[in-house]
Amino acid sequence: MIKLLTLPLAAIFLLGCTQTTEENSTAAKEKPQMANQVVSQVENKPTAASKASSLQSTNKAQIDHQAVAKEALKVLRSEIALIEANNSCDSSSQCQVIEAGSRACGGPSHYMIYSTKHTPTSRAEQVAKKLTKYESIYNAQNNMVSICAMLVKPGTQCKNNKCVKLSENSQLAY
Repeated sequence: MIKLLTLPLAAIFLLGCTQTTEENSTAAKEKPQMANQVVSQVENKPTAASKASSLQSTNKAQIDHQAVAKEALKVLRSEIALIEANNSCDSSSQCQVIEAGSRACGGPSHYMIYSTKHTPTSRAEQVAKKLTKYESIYNAQNNMVSICAMLVKPGTQCKNNKCVKLSENSQLAY
């Protein structure tokens, strides 16, 4: 009895999940337009101009643009890694936490822990905001999905002259 029900249900499921080639081509045409709209909103450009430029662009140019975005993300992530690596401190007040990046379904993708002894807050904020902007654009361009779990802002303190993340704690230690 179970085998008789399993086969028709599996067939219905598989047939329901397929798309026609017309739907695929429509989705492929809409994807770059949606990405350009997100880019224009982030950079405060008029939407009409972004639509016109998206109609003029070719598939090759779109691939190049995505490749540039990946490279820019790599550069920003390595810059954040350098900021986090230079985390020596004299007191816990020098240890700071800032959200950086953008998950596809919202919220930061990372919390950056840095020391104000070596990195000014304005510089850390600048890099974090830039990574957030670029990841948001990249996520929209590539229809990215992510886990929709909320990251808890970690606490941090100066321990052995290094800024460290406090485990299992979302508050700063004093």
